[in-house]
Amino acid sequence: METRISALLNRPSLQSTVNERLRKGLLKHHQRGSLLRFLDDPSIPPTKNAAERDLRSEVTARKVSQCRKTQRGADGYAVIKSVVETAKRRAQHPLDVLVGLQVRAATH
Repeated sequence: METRISALLNRPSLQSTVNERLRKGLLKHHQRGSLLRFLDDPSIPPTKNAAERDLRSEVTARKVSQCRKTQRGADGYAVIKSVVETAKRRAQHPLDVLVGLQVRAATH
């Protein structure tokens, strides 16, 4: 499979700029060894379904709150949501992580 994918991605440039951009992006990840890493590492899921499921609560929250009132508010919510979800996945308490980040930011 590696050989076949290498051959497909190392072909001459494609005529369509959109397809060529996709080919180059996939080639970059393939050269780094990250394109098919999930085949060698069972801890890496082959799809992003879990991440998409995590975003569902964000979409619901946005709809219920009639969207964020400002871009700064939306960006802040997205950062906090990302930190909380990452902490949960790492079996860490989200509040401890948020406080730790705040303390670290205050000392720098």
